[in-house]
Amino acid sequence: MLVALAVAACGGSSGGSTAAAKQLLSETFSTASLQKVKSGELALNIDAKLNGLSALGGQPVSIVMDGPFSDSGSSPAFDFDATVTVRGETIPLGLVDAHGAIYLKLLGTYYKLPVSDSSAQGQGSSGADKNLLSSLGIHPLAWLTDPKIVGTATVAGVATQHVSAQVDVSRLLSDAGKIAGNLSGIAGQEASSALSPATLSQVGSAITSASVDVYSGSSDHILRELRLDVAFTVPAGDRSGLDGLTGGSLDIQATLSALNSPETITAPATSEPFSDLLGGGGLGSL
Repeated sequence: MLVALAVAACGGSSGGSTAAAKQLLSETFSTASLQKVKSGELALNIDAKLNGLSALGGQPVSIVMDGPFSDSGSSPAFDFDATVTVRGETIPLGLVDAHGAIYLKLLGTYYKLPVSDSSAQGQGSSGADKNLLSSLGIHPLAWLTDPKIVGTATVAGVATQHVSAQVDVSRLLSDAGKIAGNLSGIAGQEASSALSPATLSQVGSAITSASVDVYSGSSDHILRELRLDVAFTVPAGDRSGLDGLTGGSLDIQATLSALNSPETITAPATSEPFSDLLGGGGLGSL
């Protein structure tokens, strides 16, 4: 298998490259491979350029998040620090999921978020055949079309095979809708409504290109990095209702490192109720 991948990466026929890439992606996103990732560090970078949007003054929006995660218990857990940059202002945040108890950190204070019973049950009943992605309703393999192995790269000190593929936008947006459904148990029905089928259809019609780069471990075929690049153009008739937005791009990069290193995720020692944040104690001070 590795010989076939090496031949494809060094310039084999396009058919062979596609076949090898499909096999590598199938192994990388298989349940068996994803379940090998029990803990580690996640780094996530999101950059959005929203051209013409007057509320942003022509400046991009970025989110940077990193921290440890653990998926070895009855439910996933993580402790992420994040910064959100909007209009040149950077806001420090934090998000902790201590095996079902979720906390948002804002201006140094943790607020415990309400989680519905159904959401908690969903997290705790993942089962042996589940993994973090599938438990959220995310199936990256279903979005990817025309994959090619385009070379090798080192990611966080690990040798990887680099696969580039196009994106089936309708399937990607279907997963986005599933994510919104999962978020509704945490953030309320507004999260689900924001990514309703009608909204997703409008987004899909505006996308002009979408591609994914996958970096899979050369020796173990475990996902090490995923990059998603999307460009879009808003139809002229829709721009007035979107604050002048004409188009832009969305770039997402997620990197896994220190796989299966010991990680202990604990709840904050002190926290405030989420109602205090909504009441202005936290949000009102921004």
